[in-house]
Amino acid sequence: MKLTINRSEVKGTVNAPPSKSYTHRAIAIAALSKKATVHNPLISEDTKATIRAAIAFGAAVESKNDSLLITGFNGKLKIPDNVLDVANSGTTLRIMTAVSSLVDGATVLTGDASIRTRPNTPLLNALNDLGAIAFSTR
Repeated sequence: MKLTINRSEVKGTVNAPPSKSYTHRAIAIAALSKKATVHNPLISEDTKATIRAAIAFGAAVESKNDSLLITGFNGKLKIPDNVLDVANSGTTLRIMTAVSSLVDGATVLTGDASIRTRPNTPLLNALNDLGAIAFSTR
């Protein structure tokens, strides 16, 4: 195959496809803030787990016009009423493990059988080094 590319000027606007990775992080950061909007989020089972966790810590999340309107807890997290089930989302597990270290009390995270076998010792060690009390029973 022979391909020829000629120099040209590119103009216009592109809507990039949503990213699951960016969506997780945007939800978590928005929840830690006072109020934020996440535009064009990728909604999947994994990012729904992150939304549920943010709500458990005290955020309010509303879906509107291809955006998530998040009223965060402004750094003042509530202790979740129940165990946080991250389902099969490793990203939710790791982000919310770190967020849990900001709670003035205990937070228990779990997931499906697969997630409970994933290694988290380096993250737990790092949190402990920073003064948190973090451990795994697995």
